[in-house]
Amino acid sequence: MTQEFIGFLRKEGSVGIRNYVAVISAIDSLNPIAAKIVDLVKGTVLVSDLFGRKLAGVNHAVRIQSLSGMALNPNVGTVLVVSLHMPSALAVAEPISASGKDVEIVAFQEFGSTLKTIEHGVRIAVKMVKKCSAQRREAVPVSSLTLGVECGGSDFSSGISGNPAIGNAADRLLDQGGTVILSETPEIIGAEHILARRAVNQTVSDKLLQCVKDMEALAKATGFEDIRASNPSADNKKGGLTTLSEKSLGAVLKGGSKPLQGVLDYAEKPHDPHGFYFMTTPAPACESLTGLAAGGAQLIVFNTGLGNPIANPVTPTIKVTGNPFTYAKSSDDIDVSVTDIISRGMSVEEGGEKIFGEMLNVASGKKTFSEIMGITQSTIRVFCPSV
Repeated sequence: MTQEFIGFLRKEGSVGIRNYVAVISAIDSLNPIAAKIVDLVKGTVLVSDLFGRKLAGVNHAVRIQSLSGMALNPNVGTVLVVSLHMPSALAVAEPISASGKDVEIVAFQEFGSTLKTIEHGVRIAVKMVKKCSAQRREAVPVSSLTLGVECGGSDFSSGISGNPAIGNAADRLLDQGGTVILSETPEIIGAEHILARRAVNQTVSDKLLQCVKDMEALAKATGFEDIRASNPSADNKKGGLTTLSEKSLGAVLKGGSKPLQGVLDYAEKPHDPHGFYFMTTPAPACESLTGLAAGGAQLIVFNTGLGNPIANPVTPTIKVTGNPFTYAKSSDDIDVSVTDIISRGMSVEEGGEKIFGEMLNVASGKKTFSEIMGITQSTIRVFCPSV
């Protein structure tokens, strides 16, 4: 039976599970002003980054794609771009406007005053929140969901409880016509051949293997002789993982078992058909979460073995653990526990059903712990794929 959730219908046909007004800082020097607008206007979220100038070529293009992609996420109803001057604001606003989404600009140099800029931005943001808050949720099929799957603080439990249960939930979504995106290129190394065998054709298989080679080459170009030597991290080793291949074999399980439809560049939106995709991102959670949200994921399920508090500001992030020891000390942070897989004989299928049920609840409006507490990235982290 096809399941449903209640979400916000967008003009272009996508469905939001939240209805935010995104305040985007297009240049780092305007981050404090954009943040002040968000502080003053409830119902807004801040999207800023640590850069803004001097990036060139592909790195500049990826930055603009990431910022505009966050704005184009279905969870965003309308957008205010804040920048130093009009040219930098237009670079971010134009792709948003071209999509048909409502966007307005506040450029500091047009006003020449911090107080005037904040005042103008607040007035626009208040108007936008009023408009968004008038929209009502409607019943939609679960096939409207794009799910990002993530893990962090991996340990002995990740590959035997948390990640397999998330993979089962991912398969449930895929069976109903939804879309799932797996990320973190360094953390498929050693298991990339397993994913490649699931590719729908040789072109997809070759692209997956090439993105691993490219990531290893980028690591060497930035000073790492071998990315495999720096992974697993110290906390992974403390948690019982011994090799990168062991970590990767557990990490890929959260992507389920369905055919691999395509390989996405960083912050790239999946194309039809719906299905399972891989996005090339770095391993750290903040950069990976940014790529998933900018690529259109309305929801992220994040497994942690040892604990990891971070979440994305635009895309609700459901925290899962399968480690009984972590849950005993960190239950406040965890939205779904599947620790009974280890301690009480729960099946992976039962764990997947539990996670899938929470996905539908959050998609329909239930708040995650990180949303309630405001524990989200204060700045997004953009991946620069070139040195």
